[in-house]
Amino acid sequence: MNPVGVDPGVPRMFEQLSGFFAFLRTHGLRVGVGAELDLGHALEVVGVLDRGRFREACRATLVKSPQDLALFDEAFDLYWSGRRTEGTGIAPARPEVPASPPADRGASPAARPRPPALLLDRSGTVRVGIYSPDAPPAGHPFAVVDPRRLVALRAGARRFRRAVATLPGRRLEASRIGRFDFRGTLRHTFRYGGEIVEIHRRRRKRLRSEIVVLWDVSGSMREHDDVLLALVYTLHRVSRRTRVFGFSTGLEEITGHLAGRPYPAAARDASRVLGPAGGGTRIGRCLAEFRRRYGRLVHSRTTVLVVSDGWDLGDADALDRELDWLHRQCHRFVWVNPYAADPEYRPETAAMRRALPYIDALLAPNDFAVRGPLSVRARAER
Repeated sequence: MNPVGVDPGVPRMFEQLSGFFAFLRTHGLRVGVGAELDLGHALEVVGVLDRGRFREACRATLVKSPQDLALFDEAFDLYWSGRRTEGTGIAPARPEVPASPPADRGASPAARPRPPALLLDRSGTVRVGIYSPDAPPAGHPFAVVDPRRLVALRAGARRFRRAVATLPGRRLEASRIGRFDFRGTLRHTFRYGGEIVEIHRRRRKRLRSEIVVLWDVSGSMREHDDVLLALVYTLHRVSRRTRVFGFSTGLEEITGHLAGRPYPAAARDASRVLGPAGGGTRIGRCLAEFRRRYGRLVHSRTTVLVVSDGWDLGDADALDRELDWLHRQCHRFVWVNPYAADPEYRPETAAMRRALPYIDALLAPNDFAVRGPLSVRARAER
Protein backbone atom coordinates (compact mmCIF):
# COMPACT_ATOMS: atom_id res chain seq x y z
CA MET A 1 0.00 0.00 0.00
CA ASN A 2 1.50 3.33 -1.05
CA PRO A 3 1.95 6.11 1.52
CA VAL A 4 -0.80 8.66 1.53
CA GLY A 5 0.05 12.36 1.79
CA VAL A 6 -1.42 14.70 4.34
CA ASP A 7 -4.81 16.08 3.38
CA PRO A 8 -4.15 19.37 1.55
CA GLY A 9 -7.15 20.90 3.26
CA VAL A 10 -5.46 20.76 6.65
CA PRO A 11 -3.80 24.04 7.63
CA ARG A 12 -0.05 24.21 7.08
CA MET A 13 0.76 24.35 10.80
CA PHE A 14 -1.21 21.17 11.43
CA GLU A 15 0.84 19.47 8.71
CA GLN A 16 4.07 20.65 10.31
CA LEU A 17 2.98 19.49 13.77
CA SER A 18 1.93 16.12 12.44
CA GLY A 19 5.33 15.75 10.82
CA PHE A 20 7.02 16.89 14.04
CA PHE A 21 5.28 14.18 16.08
CA ALA A 22 6.32 11.54 13.58
CA PHE A 23 9.87 12.93 13.47
CA LEU A 24 10.13 12.68 17.30
CA ARG A 25 9.17 9.03 17.10
CA THR A 26 11.92 8.36 14.58
CA HIS A 27 14.37 9.72 17.16
CA GLY A 28 13.17 7.33 19.88
CA LEU A 29 10.68 9.56 21.75
CA ARG A 30 7.34 7.84 22.39
CA VAL A 31 4.67 10.46 21.77
CA GLY A 32 1.09 9.32 22.28
CA VAL A 33 -2.19 10.83 21.17
CA GLY A 34 -2.84 12.20 24.65
CA ALA A 35 0.41 14.16 24.57
CA GLU A 36 -0.45 15.57 21.12
CA LEU A 37 -3.82 16.78 22.40
CA ASP A 38 -2.16 18.33 25.46
CA LEU A 39 0.17 20.29 23.19
CA GLY A 40 -2.80 21.47 21.13
CA HIS A 41 -4.50 22.84 24.24
CA ALA A 42 -1.25 24.49 25.33
CA LEU A 43 -0.78 26.18 21.95
CA GLU A 44 -4.25 27.70 22.24
CA VAL A 45 -2.85 29.65 25.19
CA VAL A 46 0.79 30.39 24.26
CA GLY A 47 0.46 30.54 20.47
CA VAL A 48 3.07 29.52 17.91
CA LEU A 49 4.69 32.84 16.96
CA ASP A 50 7.15 32.94 19.85
CA ARG A 51 9.69 30.15 19.22
CA GLY A 52 10.86 30.05 22.84
CA ARG A 53 7.36 29.70 24.28
CA PHE A 54 6.47 27.16 21.59
CA ARG A 55 9.54 25.10 22.49
CA GLU A 56 8.72 25.18 26.22
CA ALA A 57 5.13 24.11 25.53
CA CYS A 58 6.43 21.16 23.51
CA ARG A 59 8.86 20.17 26.26
CA ALA A 60 6.18 20.37 28.95
CA THR A 61 3.67 18.19 27.10
CA LEU A 62 5.66 15.79 24.91
CA VAL A 63 8.63 14.87 27.14
CA LYS A 64 7.81 12.21 29.73
CA SER A 65 11.07 11.83 31.63
CA PRO A 66 14.18 13.93 32.39
CA GLN A 67 16.34 11.52 30.36
CA ASP A 68 14.42 12.42 27.19
CA LEU A 69 15.02 16.19 27.39
CA ALA A 70 18.38 16.20 25.58
CA LEU A 71 17.00 13.90 22.88
CA PHE A 72 13.97 16.14 22.44
CA ASP A 73 16.05 19.32 22.16
CA GLU A 74 18.22 17.74 19.46
CA ALA A 75 15.18 16.57 17.48
CA PHE A 76 13.43 19.95 17.90
CA ASP A 77 16.40 21.90 16.54
CA LEU A 78 16.89 19.44 13.68
CA TYR A 79 13.24 19.48 12.58
CA TRP A 80 12.35 23.16 12.88
CA SER A 81 15.66 24.37 11.45
CA GLY A 82 14.85 22.65 8.14
CA ARG A 83 18.09 20.60 8.13
CA ARG A 84 16.29 17.26 8.26
CA THR A 85 16.14 16.58 4.49
CA GLU A 86 19.92 16.49 4.03
CA GLY A 87 19.33 17.06 0.28
CA THR A 88 17.95 13.56 -0.26
CA GLY A 89 14.26 14.07 0.40
CA ILE A 90 14.27 11.14 2.83
CA ALA A 91 14.05 11.45 6.60
CA PRO A 92 16.78 9.89 8.79
CA ALA A 93 16.27 6.16 8.81
CA ARG A 94 17.56 5.32 12.28
CA PRO A 95 14.42 3.89 13.95
CA GLU A 96 11.58 3.11 11.57
CA VAL A 97 8.18 3.62 13.18
CA PRO A 98 4.54 3.21 12.20
CA ALA A 99 2.64 6.29 11.11
CA SER A 100 0.09 6.15 13.93
CA PRO A 101 1.17 6.82 17.54
CA PRO A 102 2.46 3.55 19.04
CA ALA A 103 1.59 2.21 22.46
CA ASP A 104 4.08 3.21 25.15
CA ARG A 105 4.91 -0.42 25.84
CA GLY A 106 4.03 -2.64 22.90
CA ALA A 107 5.14 -6.13 22.00
CA SER A 108 8.82 -6.95 21.67
CA PRO A 109 10.56 -5.53 18.55
CA ALA A 110 11.00 -9.03 17.13
CA ALA A 111 7.26 -9.72 17.42
CA ARG A 112 6.11 -6.54 15.66
CA PRO A 113 5.91 -6.27 11.86
CA ARG A 114 8.59 -4.07 10.28
CA PRO A 115 7.07 -0.58 9.84
CA PRO A 116 7.63 1.65 6.82
CA ALA A 117 10.07 4.55 6.79
CA LEU A 118 8.82 8.13 6.98
CA LEU A 119 9.13 10.09 3.73
CA LEU A 120 9.33 13.76 2.85
CA ASP A 121 7.88 15.03 -0.41
CA ARG A 122 9.52 17.73 -2.52
CA SER A 123 7.82 20.51 -0.60
CA GLY A 124 9.33 19.24 2.66
CA THR A 125 6.02 17.95 4.05
CA VAL A 126 6.23 14.72 6.01
CA ARG A 127 4.10 12.07 4.36
CA VAL A 128 2.39 10.03 7.04
CA GLY A 129 -0.40 7.48 7.29
CA ILE A 130 -0.69 4.05 5.76
CA TYR A 131 -3.41 1.45 5.92
CA SER A 132 -2.78 -1.83 7.68
CA PRO A 133 -5.28 -4.62 8.39
CA ASP A 134 -3.39 -5.52 11.59
CA ALA A 135 -4.57 -4.06 14.87
CA PRO A 136 -2.02 -2.03 16.88
CA PRO A 137 -0.23 -3.85 19.69
CA ALA A 138 -2.29 -3.97 22.87
CA GLY A 139 -1.49 -4.65 26.48
CA HIS A 140 1.00 -3.33 28.97
CA PRO A 141 3.75 -5.99 28.90
CA PHE A 142 6.01 -6.58 31.87
CA ALA A 143 9.33 -8.39 32.10
CA VAL A 144 9.69 -10.86 34.97
CA VAL A 145 12.36 -9.66 37.43
CA ASP A 146 15.16 -11.80 38.81
CA PRO A 147 13.86 -14.23 41.52
CA ARG A 148 16.51 -12.97 43.96
CA ARG A 149 15.22 -9.43 43.52
CA LEU A 150 11.70 -10.69 44.15
CA VAL A 151 12.81 -12.37 47.39
CA ALA A 152 14.49 -9.15 48.57
CA LEU A 153 11.37 -7.11 47.77
CA ARG A 154 9.20 -9.61 49.64
CA ALA A 155 11.36 -9.21 52.75
CA GLY A 156 11.05 -5.43 52.46
CA ALA A 157 7.28 -5.72 52.01
CA ARG A 158 7.11 -7.68 55.28
CA ARG A 159 9.09 -4.96 57.06
CA PHE A 160 6.76 -2.34 55.63
CA ARG A 161 3.72 -4.33 56.76
CA ARG A 162 5.05 -4.43 60.31
CA ALA A 163 5.89 -0.71 60.25
CA VAL A 164 2.33 0.30 59.32
CA ALA A 165 0.44 -2.50 61.09
CA THR A 166 -2.94 -1.50 62.54
CA LEU A 167 -4.75 -4.84 62.81
CA PRO A 168 -4.25 -7.42 65.60
CA GLY A 169 -2.45 -10.67 64.84
CA ARG A 170 -2.27 -13.94 66.78
CA ARG A 171 0.51 -13.03 69.19
CA LEU A 172 -0.13 -11.30 72.50
CA GLU A 173 1.77 -8.48 74.17
CA ALA A 174 1.66 -6.78 77.56
CA SER A 175 -0.58 -3.73 77.69
CA ARG A 176 -2.06 -1.30 80.18
CA ILE A 177 -5.45 -1.92 78.64
CA GLY A 178 -6.94 -5.17 77.41
CA ARG A 179 -7.99 -8.49 78.85
CA PHE A 180 -6.93 -9.65 82.31
CA ASP A 181 -3.71 -11.69 82.16
CA PHE A 182 -4.21 -14.29 84.90
CA ARG A 183 -0.90 -16.10 84.46
CA GLY A 184 1.13 -12.89 84.31
CA THR A 185 -0.59 -11.51 87.41
CA LEU A 186 -0.12 -14.76 89.33
CA ARG A 187 3.55 -14.98 88.36
CA HIS A 188 4.10 -11.43 89.60
CA THR A 189 2.61 -12.18 93.04
CA PHE A 190 5.57 -14.44 93.91
CA ARG A 191 7.66 -11.30 94.35
CA TYR A 192 5.35 -10.09 97.12
CA GLY A 193 4.70 -13.28 99.05
CA GLY A 194 1.54 -14.20 97.18
CA GLU A 195 -0.10 -10.79 97.50
CA ILE A 196 -1.78 -9.35 94.37
CA VAL A 197 -0.16 -5.93 94.08
CA GLU A 198 -0.45 -5.28 90.33
CA ILE A 199 -2.97 -6.37 87.74
CA HIS A 200 -1.43 -7.43 84.44
CA ARG A 201 -3.23 -7.21 81.12
CA ARG A 202 -2.47 -8.20 77.55
CA ARG A 203 -3.84 -7.69 74.09
CA ARG A 204 -3.19 -8.99 70.61
CA LYS A 205 -0.07 -7.49 69.02
CA ARG A 206 -0.60 -5.40 65.93
CA LEU A 207 0.98 -7.44 63.16
CA ARG A 208 -1.31 -7.08 60.16
CA SER A 209 -1.95 -4.09 57.94
CA GLU A 210 -4.59 -2.78 55.58
CA ILE A 211 -3.00 -1.21 52.49
CA VAL A 212 -4.31 0.60 49.41
CA VAL A 213 -1.82 0.89 46.52
CA LEU A 214 -2.38 3.55 43.83
CA TRP A 215 0.10 2.75 41.06
CA ASP A 216 0.91 5.20 38.25
CA VAL A 217 1.18 3.18 35.01
CA SER A 218 1.51 6.13 32.60
CA GLY A 219 4.17 6.55 29.94
CA SER A 220 6.66 8.37 32.19
CA MET A 221 6.82 5.29 34.48
CA ARG A 222 7.48 2.91 31.60
CA GLU A 223 11.14 2.16 32.38
CA HIS A 224 10.30 1.28 36.01
CA ASP A 225 7.22 -0.86 35.33
CA ASP A 226 8.89 -4.24 35.88
CA VAL A 227 10.32 -3.63 39.34
CA LEU A 228 7.20 -1.74 40.44
CA LEU A 229 4.97 -4.63 39.43
CA ALA A 230 7.19 -6.92 41.50
CA LEU A 231 6.87 -4.54 44.45
CA VAL A 232 3.09 -4.26 44.13
CA TYR A 233 2.80 -8.04 43.79
CA THR A 234 4.88 -8.74 46.93
CA LEU A 235 2.93 -6.18 48.96
CA HIS A 236 -0.29 -7.99 48.08
CA ARG A 237 1.25 -11.38 48.84
CA VAL A 238 2.47 -10.46 52.34
CA SER A 239 -0.69 -8.52 53.23
CA ARG A 240 -3.84 -10.09 51.80
CA ARG A 241 -5.91 -7.04 52.78
CA THR A 242 -4.10 -4.99 50.11
CA ARG A 243 -6.12 -3.44 47.28
CA VAL A 244 -4.20 -2.42 44.14
CA PHE A 245 -5.29 0.18 41.57
CA GLY A 246 -3.52 1.28 38.39
CA PHE A 247 -4.02 4.81 37.06
CA SER A 248 -2.82 7.20 34.36
CA THR A 249 -5.72 9.17 32.85
CA GLY A 250 -8.24 6.75 34.40
CA LEU A 251 -8.41 4.28 37.29
CA GLU A 252 -8.59 0.48 37.14
CA GLU A 253 -8.47 -2.06 40.00
CA ILE A 254 -6.15 -5.01 39.39
CA THR A 255 -6.33 -6.73 42.80
CA GLY A 256 -8.17 -9.74 41.40
CA HIS A 257 -5.46 -10.31 38.81
CA LEU A 258 -2.74 -10.59 41.48
CA ALA A 259 -4.53 -12.62 44.15
CA GLY A 260 -3.63 -16.29 44.36
CA ARG A 261 -1.51 -16.32 41.19
CA PRO A 262 2.18 -17.08 40.68
CA TYR A 263 4.22 -14.06 39.76
CA PRO A 264 4.55 -14.80 35.99
CA ALA A 265 0.79 -15.43 35.69
CA ALA A 266 0.02 -12.26 37.67
CA ALA A 267 2.29 -10.27 35.34
CA ARG A 268 0.45 -11.61 32.28
CA ASP A 269 -2.98 -10.84 33.76
CA ALA A 270 -1.96 -7.33 34.86
CA SER A 271 -0.51 -6.69 31.40
CA ARG A 272 -3.80 -7.63 29.76
CA VAL A 273 -6.08 -5.60 32.03
CA LEU A 274 -4.00 -2.41 32.16
CA GLY A 275 -3.76 -1.90 28.41
CA PRO A 276 -1.17 0.33 26.71
CA ALA A 277 0.36 3.14 28.77
CA GLY A 278 -0.11 6.47 27.08
CA GLY A 279 -1.02 10.10 27.50
CA GLY A 280 -0.13 12.33 30.40
CA THR A 281 -0.86 11.48 34.01
CA ARG A 282 -3.88 13.08 35.68
CA ILE A 283 -3.16 12.28 39.32
CA GLY A 284 -5.73 14.62 40.84
CA ARG A 285 -8.52 13.40 38.57
CA CYS A 286 -7.67 9.75 39.22
CA LEU A 287 -7.57 10.30 42.98
CA ALA A 288 -10.96 11.99 42.76
CA GLU A 289 -12.29 8.98 40.87
CA PHE A 290 -10.84 6.67 43.53
CA ARG A 291 -12.49 8.73 46.26
CA ARG A 292 -15.85 8.61 44.48
CA ARG A 293 -15.79 4.87 43.77
CA TYR A 294 -13.67 3.41 46.58
CA GLY A 295 -13.50 6.08 49.27
CA ARG A 296 -14.92 3.67 51.85
CA LEU A 297 -11.62 1.71 51.74
CA VAL A 298 -9.70 4.58 53.35
CA HIS A 299 -10.12 5.02 57.10
CA SER A 300 -8.05 5.37 60.26
CA ARG A 301 -6.51 1.87 59.92
CA THR A 302 -5.59 2.10 56.23
CA THR A 303 -2.15 2.89 54.82
CA VAL A 304 -2.26 4.52 51.38
CA LEU A 305 0.74 3.92 49.11
CA VAL A 306 1.02 6.09 45.97
CA VAL A 307 3.59 4.81 43.45
CA SER A 308 4.39 7.61 41.00
CA ASP A 309 7.16 9.88 39.73
CA GLY A 310 4.91 12.93 40.20
CA TRP A 311 4.76 13.99 36.53
CA ASP A 312 1.24 15.38 36.46
CA LEU A 313 -0.62 17.31 33.75
CA GLY A 314 -3.89 17.67 35.66
CA ASP A 315 -5.53 20.35 37.76
CA ALA A 316 -3.22 21.32 40.64
CA ASP A 317 -6.07 22.49 42.89
CA ALA A 318 -7.90 19.19 42.43
CA LEU A 319 -4.71 17.36 43.34
CA ASP A 320 -4.37 19.44 46.51
CA ARG A 321 -7.93 18.60 47.58
CA GLU A 322 -7.47 14.87 47.09
CA LEU A 323 -4.07 14.76 48.81
CA ASP A 324 -5.50 16.61 51.80
CA TRP A 325 -8.42 14.17 51.97
CA LEU A 326 -6.14 11.13 51.87
CA HIS A 327 -3.88 12.60 54.53
CA ARG A 328 -6.79 13.26 56.89
CA GLN A 329 -8.53 9.92 56.34
CA CYS A 330 -5.74 7.32 56.37
CA HIS A 331 -3.42 5.92 59.02
CA ARG A 332 -0.22 6.50 57.00
CA PHE A 333 0.28 8.19 53.63
CA VAL A 334 3.42 6.92 51.84
CA TRP A 335 4.74 7.95 48.41
CA VAL A 336 7.08 5.67 46.41
CA ASN A 337 9.04 7.55 43.73
CA PRO A 338 11.39 5.54 41.46
CA TYR A 339 13.87 8.45 41.44
CA ALA A 340 13.94 9.02 45.21
CA ALA A 341 17.03 6.80 45.72
CA ASP A 342 19.20 9.14 43.63
CA PRO A 343 21.30 11.36 45.97
CA GLU A 344 20.83 14.27 43.54
CA TYR A 345 17.08 13.84 43.32
CA ARG A 346 15.00 16.92 44.12
CA PRO A 347 11.18 16.74 44.24
CA GLU A 348 10.66 19.53 41.71
CA THR A 349 7.65 18.25 39.75
CA ALA A 350 4.40 20.01 40.57
CA ALA A 351 2.73 16.93 42.05
CA MET A 352 5.70 16.05 44.26
CA ARG A 353 6.01 19.59 45.60
CA ARG A 354 2.33 19.57 46.52
CA ALA A 355 2.48 16.05 47.99
CA LEU A 356 5.43 16.58 50.37
CA PRO A 357 3.44 18.40 53.10
CA TYR A 358 0.89 15.58 53.19
CA ILE A 359 2.94 12.38 53.05
CA ASP A 360 4.43 10.55 56.03
CA ALA A 361 7.32 8.99 54.06
CA LEU A 362 8.99 9.31 50.66
CA LEU A 363 10.53 5.97 49.64
CA ALA A 364 12.19 4.44 46.58
CA PRO A 365 11.67 0.87 45.32
CA ASN A 366 15.23 0.04 46.37
CA ASP A 367 14.35 0.86 49.99
CA PHE A 368 12.26 -2.33 50.02
CA ALA A 369 15.11 -4.44 48.62
CA VAL A 370 17.77 -3.23 51.09
CA ARG A 371 17.96 -4.81 54.53
CA GLY A 372 17.09 -2.60 57.44
CA PRO A 373 14.02 -0.91 58.90
CA LEU A 374 11.85 1.22 56.65
CA SER A 375 11.56 4.78 57.89
CA VAL A 376 7.86 5.63 58.10
CA ARG A 377 7.27 8.73 60.16
CA ALA A 378 4.79 8.24 62.99
CA ARG A 379 1.75 10.46 63.02
CA ALA A 380 0.10 11.84 66.12
CA GLU A 381 -2.89 9.74 67.17
CA ARG A 382 -6.24 11.25 66.29
